[in-house]
Amino acid sequence: YQEEIQELNEVARHRPRSTLVMGIQQENRQIRELQQENKELRTSLEEHQSALELIMSKYREQMFRLLMASKKDDPSIIVKLKEQHSKV
Repeated sequence: YQEEIQELNEVARHRPRSTLVMGIQQENRQIRELQQENKELRTSLEEHQSALELIMSKYREQMFRLLMASKKDDPSIIVKLKEQHSKV
């Protein structure tokens, strides 16, 4: 480990300080850009999840209504459907 550190220090000493600073600044810019992109992607994912939850909720509600309409004659199925719907 110490040998590696010494080798890196030697390489760094052979380059001008301004070059090292510019390299670090460029890396910092790239990191900030990636962090911003990550933040935008998270926001987009949350929006998509919200939309999907709304769509699925409406779908479940519609399916519940359809099943209720088709199973009017069997009260046990209606009770089961109500229990499932309330859990969801």
